[in-house]
Parts: sequence; C-alpha cells; structure tokens
Amino acid sequence: MQQRLTRFPASSCARSLHVAYTEWVRSADVVHTDTGLVGLGESGGDGESQEVIDSYIGTSPWQHLGDKTSLGLGTAMYDLMGQDAGVPCWQLFGQQVRRWTPVGSWTVSSDPAHMAEAVQRYAAQGFTWMKYHLSPFFNVFDQMDAIQAVAPKDFQIHLDFTFTPLENHVGMCDQLAERYPCVGCFEDSFEQVSLDKYKEFKLRAKKPVVLHHAPMGFTTEVSMGVADIYMMGHSHIGKAVEASGHFAACHAPFMLQNVGGAITLSMVSHMMSAFPTATFKCHTDCEVYKYDVVNEVRCTTTSVVIVRGHAMSM
Repeated sequence: MQQRLTRFPASSCARSLHVAYTEWVRSADVVHTDTGLVGLGESGGDGESQEVIDSYIGTSPWQHLGDKTSLGLGTAMYDLMGQDAGVPCWQLFGQQVRRWTPVGSWTVSSDPAHMAEAVQRYAAQGFTWMKYHLSPFFNVFDQMDAIQAVAPKDFQIHLDFTFTPLENHVGMCDQLAERYPCVGCFEDSFEQVSLDKYKEFKLRAKKPVVLHHAPMGFTTEVSMGVADIYMMGHSHIGKAVEASGHFAACHAPFMLQNVGGAITLSMVSHMMSAFPTATFKCHTDCEVYKYDVVNEVRCTTTSVVIVRGHAMSM
C-alpha cells in the first residue's frame, strides 16, 4: 500500500487576496492486492496514520464493506471490490436509480469582478450551480450584483453561511432572494444547535434551505424536517450508506460533499447513483485544480454519467 502526498495548485477560479486557497494538500492512496489488482482512493492532508494503514494490510477488500475507518482507503477498497467482482461500484450499494449525477462548482469568496469571472467560466464549462462561502472581507450584495449581471438564465448560486455567525441571517436571506433571481439556496443559515430556528426559517424562506453541519448526525434533524436539503460532508462510506436509508425513508433530498479530485468525484457519483434521494448536486471541487493524479476524467459539465464498466468508471 502506498500513500503519495501531492500538493495541488488551485486554478484562478479558487484564488483570493484574502483567503489562502492557493495550495491544497491531499494524498493519493494506491492499494495493491496479491492478485495484481490496484485500487485508488484519496485522503485529505498528509493522509492516514501508519496505524490506520496497517489495519488494512493483510486483509481482503471485502472485509471493508461499509467502511467507517478511512474515506480515502475505504474508496480504494470499494474500487478493489468492484474490480474483483467485475461490477461497477454503485452495484455494491444496491440498485441504480440514476445514471447521471448532478455536479456543482465552487469558488472562494472574493472581489465582485472575480465572482463574475468565475460564473462566466463555470457556465461556459456547462455548470448550472456555483457555491461559495460568505466572507466578512466582502459585501455579499456587491458580489451578487456582479454575479447577476453575467449569470445565464438557469445559473444558480449556493450561498453558504457556515461559520459566519451574523445575527440577522433571515433578513439578509430574504433580501438576497428577492433581489437576485440567480440565488438558488441557503446553507447553514443558523448555528447548528438551533433546529427549531432552522425549521421556522425553512417554512418561511423564499429559497431552499440546506443543512450541512447536523448536530445529531442526520437523524433527528431529518425526521423533524428542519431543512429542504441535507448535505453530508466527508462522511465515511458506511456512514453515508446508513444515512441514505434514513433520507429515503423521510423522502428527504440530500447530497455528498467530499473534496478531492477525479477519484473522489467518481466514488461520490457511484454512491449517489444508488442512493434513492441523493438528487441534489454534489461537490468535490475537482474543477478548481490545474492538474490531477489521474487524467482519464475531468469534471467539465453539470453532471457525470455512470457507465456500466467496472469499479469506479465514469
């Protein structure tokens, strides 16, 4: 088993004078079996500890169904299982419910000119959604003025309020929804503990409300119906599988957000291909990298097709 630490410069779509997103670090996991198969995964930062790596060595990939130890190495295990069984990875999660997985784009909060340029760039590539985190360094209304001026008719903006604890998010969201047709949804508009506020806001909001940081792990929050859409971020594969059943039982739309390159996009797409209510666009942010560790796939359209090949083919 190998872990290759690689530093990935971001493209101009993810640069800011105020936020240091110019270099991200992730590790490519390359796992070899004694039968000659090679599985791929991605881990954030410097990768997993040697103790975690050792827990996989000497085992069968099939011992890691529903993996809850490592997202990156778990991905490599599913890649190996798919190859070993001669089936695409989605088949390891159940029946395929969609062959196309919706994909959104992302950029860092920056000056209005940059935001407009990012929208134009992504729209030209085929994206219909762009997400960004609001920042205290920039006025969101100035940003949205610039974005609305260039956004195509069906292009939508995902506004993420995570870790921006303003007191009057409700009033701001109302103004944004009324003023800008391209506003598509609001994420984490309240602190995580305020589930009642979330539900109250959902009932009166003019745009869909997305819950990302779920204090009870997407259990009670989903049963309560506090949001229109739920976002699981960097969840282990086994946890995503468990939650997908609860989302389906509650008829709750959700999506996966696992940041990485084409390897991560492929695994996310296969999972969402088999999860019944995983209908909202996913985010992996692979579109911001200048280059990747694999060359077969580049995310340049609003959705990716799951082909009927082996393992993690797209």
